[in-house]
Amino acid sequence: MQQPPQEIHAYGYSAGAAPAHGVGVVPTAADASPRPDQPRPPPPRRRLSPFRIFILAFVGACALAGVVALLVWLIYRPSVVQVAVHAATLSLLVANSTAAPPVLSFTLTAGLIITNPNRRVAVYYDLLHAEGIYRGRSFDRISLPMSFQAANCADRVRAVLQGTSADDLTAAVFPVDLWLDGKVRYRYGGAVTTSASTLSVKCPLVLQLMVPSRRVECTVNL
Repeated sequence: MQQPPQEIHAYGYSAGAAPAHGVGVVPTAADASPRPDQPRPPPPRRRLSPFRIFILAFVGACALAGVVALLVWLIYRPSVVQVAVHAATLSLLVANSTAAPPVLSFTLTAGLIITNPNRRVAVYYDLLHAEGIYRGRSFDRISLPMSFQAANCADRVRAVLQGTSADDLTAAVFPVDLWLDGKVRYRYGGAVTTSASTLSVKCPLVLQLMVPSRRVECTVNL
């Protein structure tokens, strides 16, 4: 014989009967925690400080300037200026014949050809000097009248340097180094101008008294 099912009573309610909301139910820790399917609120966003904004803006401006400079260089690709001595003459004059040895005065006259080979780039010469070196010693230094050179242009400049020496200047040839140095800037188109760069030019000359030299190509470092 089957016995009728027994009813189980808990907290005064029979099995299968739903308790009233909030009555006779003991909440647990699991019920107090949020459900896994409920999204958590996003964390509050941190506001950038003025200093961080300034740093980011400065880095962005530098990056933009670098990109623009790279594009300009790729478009124009400037070449260095070219310098040559068309002819140079050394003249000699006895300044003091009573001294032993006599003091000799000499003049070096050099015709320079300075060429800007760039088709779309002009050159500014902020400073340009010529200096004569004989036997490792400088005997004169002058400024050259050169300030601007248009694109694809060659200019002739005359340099006259004077000096004195007590050495024996009766040799057949005189090795003289003519140096040019200065500051140059390149102008791309009509808007962009580079910062100043140091120009250094060496023109090795082998001269005879009162005999014009041959054309000499100079070494340009920029």
